[in-house]
Amino acid sequence: MAALLGTTAQAFDLTGDWDSDGAGFYIRQVNDTIWWYAENSAEDPAWTSVAYGTVEGDTVNVTWVDVPKGNATIMGTAVFNVISEDELQLVNQTGGFGGEDWKEVKLLRINSGF
Repeated sequence: MAALLGTTAQAFDLTGDWDSDGAGFYIRQVNDTIWWYAENSAEDPAWTSVAYGTVEGDTVNVTWVDVPKGNATIMGTAVFNVISEDELQLVNQTGGFGGEDWKEVKLLRINSGF
């Protein structure tokens, strides 16, 4: 019946602490909605961001924006493929997410849940 109504059950929960090359990503997933807070350092970060988006199948789409804890002031979008419950691979972005080597960006789960 869910397929007839156009909804998809998620087989995974991405809520938890994630790492990407030393930057911390704190992700909360509720059904097919994603929020995150991210920072490259807990003390005196160069950048901090918040994001909001959706999970559709094995794809995560977010819109992100830097917030004033860090010095960066950019915004954009990011698209990740869900490789597993513990790995996300960046496949597209706008606004400079991930810097020059953005195609190499992966998020790896450190801890699940709260």
